[in-house]
Amino acid sequence: MSTGDSYSHDGHRQRLRERFARGGIPALSDYEVIELMLTLCIPRIDVKPIDKDLVKEFGNLRGILDADCAKLMKVRGIGGSAAACIGFIKSLITLYHREELEIPQVEIPTIDKLIKYFKSKISAETREVVEMVCLDSGLKIVPDGDVRVCEGSVNNANADIRKIIETAIRLGASSIAIAHNHPSGDPRPSFEDIRFTKKLSDACRPINLSLIEHIIVGRNSCYSFRRSGEFDVLYDESIPPPRRRHAAESGARGRNVAEGGKTVE
Repeated sequence: MSTGDSYSHDGHRQRLRERFARGGIPALSDYEVIELMLTLCIPRIDVKPIDKDLVKEFGNLRGILDADCAKLMKVRGIGGSAAACIGFIKSLITLYHREELEIPQVEIPTIDKLIKYFKSKISAETREVVEMVCLDSGLKIVPDGDVRVCEGSVNNANADIRKIIETAIRLGASSIAIAHNHPSGDPRPSFEDIRFTKKLSDACRPINLSLIEHIIVGRNSCYSFRRSGEFDVLYDESIPPPRRRHAAESGARGRNVAEGGKTVE
């Protein structure tokens, strides 16, 4: 690489950073967002060709962030350090949503915050997994309170209700929220999902442990048992009180898919 090429690349990187500093993400095109991310992971070289190859392979930014290190490293120009950097950036998103749940608040954490947290953590999983968060009486996550309960096949995570209860008791939780993913992409609950939720709720009740939410994470959307009307009324910042009954009725018909406060029939 010539010195002139190095200066050219450095100047382009600087211009991207300045545009982001002035206008944020909206000031950049989709490919420039990926390019700016790559400049943080790969020093001193032109990352445009790598940007194009990543988009060709994974489709968009989300596909790139969801890819594991081994798949990323198959793209020319992505080494171990760059792949680890991209994985680290994805992990920051999950950490951000986790810490949102730890902010002291009077109300129960909103459905939207739980959806964002669980979606960022398990939407890219290729096998079914079950996650839980354990909350104290102030509805903050307790230390070590985000737990992967189990992993299973694509069709069945084989969640152990006894393990969930024992974990909540061991961590001193006052309430729990759980989530699992559907690798098929469709978040609508199966009969087994509904039966499992009822059995877990029944197991929580005698020990005064509150099951505040069960979320099913699909590829592009999520299903909230709480919002669907399966639970008692829970504070939800995205649904004004007059609409709660309608949301519950929609969920009772089994067609309520919630994502970020929106209901899709």
